Amino acid sequence: MLFISQFLYRIRYWLLWGTLFVTGLVVYFTQFLPYSYTVTSSIYAGVTNSTSLDGSSINYMVINSTFDNLVNLGKSRGTLEKVSLRLLTNSLTFGEEWKDNQYIQAKHYRQLLQITPKEVLALVDRKDVEKTLANLTAYRKPDNNNFIYSIFNRPVAFYSAAALDGIKIKRVGNSDILEIEYTSADPGITQKTVAILIDELIKAYEILRYKSTNDVIAYFMEQVRLAKQRMNEEEDDLMHYNVQERIINYPEETKALAGTRYEVEDRLEEAERIYKSAVSLRNMLEDKMDIRAQIIRNNTNLLQELNKVSALNQSIMEREIFTSDDTMPTNDIRKEREALKKAEDNISHISDNLNEFNFTKEGVGIQDMVVEWLAACINEAKAKAEREVLKKRQLEIFDQYSHMSPIGTQVNRKERAIGIAEDNYRTQLRGLADANLRLKNIEMSTSNLQTVAPPDFPLTDNGRSRMLYILLAFIGSIVFIITYFLLIELLDRTLRDPIRSKRLSGLPVIAAFNGISNLKFRGFLKVCNRIAAAYSCHRLNQYLSPNRPNVINLISVNSREGKSFLSKYFMEYWKSEGLRVRLVCYDVDFEASSSKYVQAEQLSDFWNLNEAEQIPDIILVEYPPIKDAAIPLPVLQKADVNLLVANACRLWRNSDKTTIAPIKEALKDTPFMLYLNNADRDVVESFTGELPPKTPTHSFFSRLAQLGLTSKKNEVK
Repeated sequence: MLFISQFLYRIRYWLLWGTLFVTGLVVYFTQFLPYSYTVTSSIYAGVTNSTSLDGSSINYMVINSTFDNLVNLGKSRGTLEKVSLRLLTNSLTFGEEWKDNQYIQAKHYRQLLQITPKEVLALVDRKDVEKTLANLTAYRKPDNNNFIYSIFNRPVAFYSAAALDGIKIKRVGNSDILEIEYTSADPGITQKTVAILIDELIKAYEILRYKSTNDVIAYFMEQVRLAKQRMNEEEDDLMHYNVQERIINYPEETKALAGTRYEVEDRLEEAERIYKSAVSLRNMLEDKMDIRAQIIRNNTNLLQELNKVSALNQSIMEREIFTSDDTMPTNDIRKEREALKKAEDNISHISDNLNEFNFTKEGVGIQDMVVEWLAACINEAKAKAEREVLKKRQLEIFDQYSHMSPIGTQVNRKERAIGIAEDNYRTQLRGLADANLRLKNIEMSTSNLQTVAPPDFPLTDNGRSRMLYILLAFIGSIVFIITYFLLIELLDRTLRDPIRSKRLSGLPVIAAFNGISNLKFRGFLKVCNRIAAAYSCHRLNQYLSPNRPNVINLISVNSREGKSFLSKYFMEYWKSEGLRVRLVCYDVDFEASSSKYVQAEQLSDFWNLNEAEQIPDIILVEYPPIKDAAIPLPVLQKADVNLLVANACRLWRNSDKTTIAPIKEALKDTPFMLYLNNADRDVVESFTGELPPKTPTHSFFSRLAQLGLTSKKNEVK
């Protein structure tokens, strides 16, 4: 405690004036501190109270991650850049130069106008904030010379990333509420900053939360559209192909074609049989009828009627075979059948005219034979016509077979393509349904962000906390000064005071001398020096012996340490006490470079008292600096006291310690002490007590330094 009190006493002026200076600066500059305004808002996230379509349980790690994402999203650089741009747009659009409004104060608007280029001001439409925002967005480019880009990336009030980084977003306990707080020097800008941030946070959260699912939905919708289009194309292709090839129902048509083929082949076989039978019968009858048959065959009328019968019969067959029952023209067929009947009657009539040919050449009756022959000719003509029609129909059926065979392959291929397209269409529809279900599940599991406490315009400021700054400056300056000097105290290797001198040199300090450097008390300097010399002499008297000369050696490591100055005051004081003192000084009374001095065993080896002088009581021997000349250690060992004089303001180097080490070793049994010269007044007072002038203030602080907290200066009578 004594060390602390003395330490504080030693730096009292630094503490006083340093603290007053720093505190005064803070007092002056804090009068220009701007007022601050704080706006708080709350939004509801709806994460912990969420439900899902699949009934899955709540994952608290996902909940914490969601809130972390919301906080980081709100403080992300991209979100803050959008807030900065919209905030700047509001200020430039609605700001007024000499009137505060709900968007920006007039002084801040004037400051903004001073830093805004004219080309940017030309983009401002004071009637349409959306148009201004679009213009500034289009103007922004990632270039250091771009005003919109630089105002966000440089330390500009209100609009920079550094200013907007002061926005605080935190979750309120374990609830679904996010609290947003922001403080700035403009109430309007503060409110609009929070409002714009909430809007941008909601937009960004919606994009991030639904973007992947919406992208999947858009993908499946496009795939469904393409699959449906492909399926329609395949169906239209099959339809056009059926129209082109005149196909209604390929399986039924091929089945009907096969049935028709077999029916035609059966009828053709029957017609061939009838035809061959008719030809055989006719040939046989012609052989029997001989020349009459030739006459009849050559009869023109009969031949015409036979051809007519054949043509009519062929026409009727074609109509019956190639025409369906529904579309068959009954009137035409009836007329042709009537014509056929008439032709047959004409042939019968012609046969009646041939009555003279009643007998064959063998004398056989030919009436019945002619009738049979005519019937055979009619049947031959009918069968021949029917056979030709059926063969023609058979060829057409074969052509249809050649036509229908590749059509079946193409139809199957197109139907298979339609089936594949239909399966793909169903698959894409299923994926679209799953994606929509996923979207609804996300909507149920994470509610949309909703503002529950909108940001209000602040009507009162937060105060400037001026007294807090002043108090912090006062305490901080005290702590800084104490810490600074305490570090110096621990690290400094200047001798300065007895405690540090003993720690550095290892020698006990007998006393300290004020020297001549104290200008404040220069009028009392000699008085103080005499007091210090008297104290020193009193301390040295205990080492003196009566009735013989006492030798006191004064040595120093360096020159100009003050040995001569001290010896003068010592001699003056001892002489005042009636003691005879003789000063022996190097280069005056002896030569430091002589061999007698270097090899001396005792003082009389290099110096002797003059016969005219009286034997002194005290001999003060001033030796040359140790670094400049050798010191005869035997002489020092035989002295009564050895004083190492050192300047209290000097640095104690490692070389000094090395220099005095052999001397300390040699003078173990001889008093060897350190004497501080040119010390501070406080150091001298630690030996002598209070020095003049003795003022009440100085006395008070001196008592405090010595922990005399309750001491009183009352003399006892």
